[in-house]
Amino acid sequence: MDKPKSRGVMPLILGSLLIATGVIFLLQNFEIIALDWEMLMGPLFGMGGLIFLLVFMVNTDDWWALIPGMALISLGIIIFMGQGDFENAWVGALFLGMLGFSFLLLYMFHPVHWWPIIPAGVLATLAAVSVLPDGSNLSGGIFFLGIALTFWLVYVLPKPVGKLVWALFPAGILFVLGLLFLFDSTELIAYFWPAALQIGRASCRERV
Repeated sequence: MDKPKSRGVMPLILGSLLIATGVIFLLQNFEIIALDWEMLMGPLFGMGGLIFLLVFMVNTDDWWALIPGMALISLGIIIFMGQGDFENAWVGALFLGMLGFSFLLLYMFHPVHWWPIIPAGVLATLAAVSVLPDGSNLSGGIFFLGIALTFWLVYVLPKPVGKLVWALFPAGILFVLGLLFLFDSTELIAYFWPAALQIGRASCRERV
């Protein structure tokens, strides 16, 4: 049985929202209700995100809707959180984390596409780094280790094309770089790059 098409759902949803918006403005003009726009902006962004998620739920082939959906929901939460005392670092982490989660969902529902693993891992790594102190070796180490883990997942997670062996090379290099940053041994990077290049050339020759 074919999945229902979301193209017919979108006009219905947008039309309903326009009617509801018109009714709300009409009631405000007649001073029947009073709106606090500062409090409403966050929920409005969130509702916009939920509409995109509804498009995806109606037909999961419309995977593109996940990205603006999660982005708008995160912006709605951030705007609403602006009413309280929250640190800016967590705001960036929330936005990047939810955007990365949209790519993770994309892969989970459509494992035929392996590429969303990379933006999902990169955005999740950036979300983690954004809450760490600036300029510290810890943030540099977590960044490289997170990207290394991303490429390792590209290799190990199930895909129709099978295991992508090439992903192990950047994963290994970035893993070593992460350890060098964590243990404050960045001066060894100058010696590490030539060795990494030699290993890469040797592996390419073996494939040929």
